[in-house]
Amino acid sequence: MNRREILAAGAAALVASQARPAAAQAAWPDRPVTIIIPFGPGTSQDVIARLVAPILTTRWGKPVVVQNVTGAAGTIGVERVARAAPDGHTIVLAGDAAIVVRVSMSPRPPYDPQRDLAPITLVGRTPNVLVVSAEAPYRSVADIIAAARAQPGSITFGHAGPGTSQHIGGEMLAQMAGVQLTGVAYNDPAAQIMDVQTRRVTMSFQSGVVALPKVRDGSYRALAVSSATRLPSLPDVPTVAEQGLAGFEASAWLSIYAPAATPGPIVQRISTDMRTALNDAEVKRRLDELGVVLVASTPEELAATIAREIPRMRGVLRAAGIQGE
Repeated sequence: MNRREILAAGAAALVASQARPAAAQAAWPDRPVTIIIPFGPGTSQDVIARLVAPILTTRWGKPVVVQNVTGAAGTIGVERVARAAPDGHTIVLAGDAAIVVRVSMSPRPPYDPQRDLAPITLVGRTPNVLVVSAEAPYRSVADIIAAARAQPGSITFGHAGPGTSQHIGGEMLAQMAGVQLTGVAYNDPAAQIMDVQTRRVTMSFQSGVVALPKVRDGSYRALAVSSATRLPSLPDVPTVAEQGLAGFEASAWLSIYAPAATPGPIVQRISTDMRTALNDAEVKRRLDELGVVLVASTPEELAATIAREIPRMRGVLRAAGIQGE
């Protein structure tokens, strides 16, 4: 073989080696895609994933499976994806607690969200609704504060785990009002719903996805919303800030990630198709009904949000008196 033939053979081998990963990416997905939900059935993440899964199944030609992996305010499910094969077949729809809050709390999660995860899209924001049982005597935030002052420690609030927006909301309310409230963590949203309804816990900040159906069927009474402005789906319910705690805001946001080493073209395709699914007319209608403010960002926009929110939430934790590192 002469020098020209050797060079030609080498070039052909290089082209073939570069084509193989490109071809593998082009064939994605080649098996079912799993969306890990770090919370239980009926939560915001779970409902959103099940709304978009049929659309993604059609677009990708493979089944999209929703799997609930609960515990530790969402960090167990996120860790599973951080350690998964970086091939785009396992992704997670996480809450902000597991991404930008728990990293400043003790114990810290066993992953670094900026190192171990590939951002895909910021799905949307979910203001919380402060709810009590419809049988409870409380009709305003002022009523809750008055009861807490009269009997310190007697007012309890349910939440989805340390560092979640529901937990931060309860601690912020206590700190800003100068009262003692007792938090109760739940891994099971159904148990929390039942305990609020039966007055086993006094109140709870819950996402609109969970709270609004119970408000509408008369099981809950909505006292306030945790966002800076009222929810279009609850126009008659004032914000916490409107009820004497100026500056109060404790809303969650939801986002999607793949393992960090997932090839860029696969990340971009998942992001594009996910944003298409989220902007489907019926999906948007359902999200609006449930109080979810749709964002549907690019991967780059989500990465910038994470970089900005980690230090901001560290300050929020300190101001709310929540133990952090």
